Amino acid sequence: MNNDTASDTTGLTFKDLALKSWNQKARDYGDYLGHITQQAAEPLLDAVKVEAGSIFLDIATGPGYAAGTAQARGAIATGVDLSARMIDEASRNYPKALFYEGDAEHLVFPSGFFDAAVCPFGLSHMTNADKAIGEAWRVLKPGGRFAFTVWAQPEEHIFFDWVLGAISRHGSMSVPLPEAPPFFRYSEPAESQRALATAGFSDINIDQLTLQWQPNSGQALLDIIYKSTVRTAMLLEAQKTTSREKIHSDIVAAVEASDDKINVPWPAVIAVATKP
Repeated sequence: MNNDTASDTTGLTFKDLALKSWNQKARDYGDYLGHITQQAAEPLLDAVKVEAGSIFLDIATGPGYAAGTAQARGAIATGVDLSARMIDEASRNYPKALFYEGDAEHLVFPSGFFDAAVCPFGLSHMTNADKAIGEAWRVLKPGGRFAFTVWAQPEEHIFFDWVLGAISRHGSMSVPLPEAPPFFRYSEPAESQRALATAGFSDINIDQLTLQWQPNSGQALLDIIYKSTVRTAMLLEAQKTTSREKIHSDIVAAVEASDDKINVPWPAVIAVATKP
């Protein structure tokens, strides 16, 4: 890596680097991107029909939004996350739910245990997300429902238009980062359909869910990136210093020039399926 880039990833796998970053950003997440992602909790729970008495699993729980909301509905709610610091945050946020440190690709729970499971915005950060989907299928009871959310394709999402556009103009998408799965893989409905069907799910439905963000400045978007994202922050941190400064200026200018600063849409894909 060039000496004038902001970070060194030598010897780290994508999974290593992602875990390190999530542990570092766990305390800040709720104050930044969490204001957006927590809006998906209720729609996800509605999609998998969580109600009082449901035995529920929140995979890649982060600060625990879906598990905590499920527990408030009267469910027996459990959350699991690879990041120990995120589990600390979730336990602090929702002390009545159960939270465990664990790998979504190797769940420790018995087969056929849960009535419902969700994975909010977690699949894009996993090395083998298909395996995690298969694990969700395994731990569900027959008739159990699974749902996940991922961000929509970049051409549909103004955040990614601002950020990736600035990088393409002033920096490079080909920076020396550990090999990682495609970020927008499951943003393509056909790919989500394929992955769920391959895992054994049926009654698959892919839809769009639009969350909202109300920025007060261009700097607010940079704060979200550096304080509460992993893959986007990695991409910016790996740019040359001079390029990164130009990218920052471009992003801030785009937000400040936006005609709809007050209410910026964050479109997501929501996929729902049933274990036969």
